[in-house]
Amino acid sequence: MTAPAGGRAAPPGPELLVCSAVRGAVGWDRVAVIATDGLDHRLPLTGSDPVLAHWGDLQQSLAEGPGADVLTTGAAVLLDDLRAASWLWPVLRAATPEAFPVHSLAVLPLVGRRAGGVVGVLAVARDAVVPFTEPQVGLLTALADLLAAVVVHRSASGDLFREAGDVGATSGDEVSVVLGMLAERLGTRADEALARLRAFAFSAGSTIHEVARTVLEGELDLDRVAGPRWG
Repeated sequence: MTAPAGGRAAPPGPELLVCSAVRGAVGWDRVAVIATDGLDHRLPLTGSDPVLAHWGDLQQSLAEGPGADVLTTGAAVLLDDLRAASWLWPVLRAATPEAFPVHSLAVLPLVGRRAGGVVGVLAVARDAVVPFTEPQVGLLTALADLLAAVVVHRSASGDLFREAGDVGATSGDEVSVVLGMLAERLGTRADEALARLRAFAFSAGSTIHEVARTVLEGELDLDRVAGPRWG
């Protein structure tokens, strides 16, 4: 996550504080909580592990991976050893650095009962091959239910996204803004603009979040991302 102007990382939000209360009972090396209103708009919440958050950005850019599967199906993904399951997401595996430390992984949906769908994901990871047990997954499921209620409440009040802007967190809003700019520049639909943004990010060895940020900061010309018109 990006630190605010003072150079110090922002304190974790309530979602990550809730996670810290459960960590001793479950045990993990990394945790990330991500709010979302769909695969193409996601927001890693303050205090999320930067390695997992960036890997989530990569999954969104490629539209492939455990987090993408959770958002699509609403079902949890449990991996005893990520390396042994690389055949599930070959493009993601090829784009993931060899030094990526995660081995055992659990990704669970945050289901907003009143919101009528998945409002985010909870990702917990271990840097060694230590699979999550059934009782531990039960605790994580209860945690995900509680986090969903917190995310729904804070989204409705506007606190969640206002906080992201205050601390300079990476936001799906950056992607949305650039997608709008691309769609207007290309005279095309948002889904086609997203395909162009994903293609550019993949060719540049980047993520759509990083590309969007550099465009909005004036470091990258939108015309380079737009490229030649299709058709």
